[in-house]
Amino acid sequence: MAALHREVMEETGWKIAPIKRFGVFRRFAYMPEYDQYAEKICHVVLARPVYRLGPPSEPGHSAHWVDAESAKGLLGNAGDKHFAALFLRFMAK
Repeated sequence: MAALHREVMEETGWKIAPIKRFGVFRRFAYMPEYDQYAEKICHVVLARPVYRLGPPSEPGHSAHWVDAESAKGLLGNAGDKHFAALFLRFMAK
């Protein structure tokens, strides 16, 4: 969980309160700084924002708040889109 909190803080500037582990998937992503592909294990966690610590420390990152339906269309890979759709079905119950 420490890595989750660190990554969220670095990429959004926010402190979060995890609620539930929601899923995991793997994908391969191109890493231009190394000129190679890498396997990434992606953990999906439902969480809520708690406190804004400041701007993201990762260059080029920013936090944006959208509803889950809108997020589905904005997400960049099939795994993220899949879990956004699962979340919407989960919340509809």
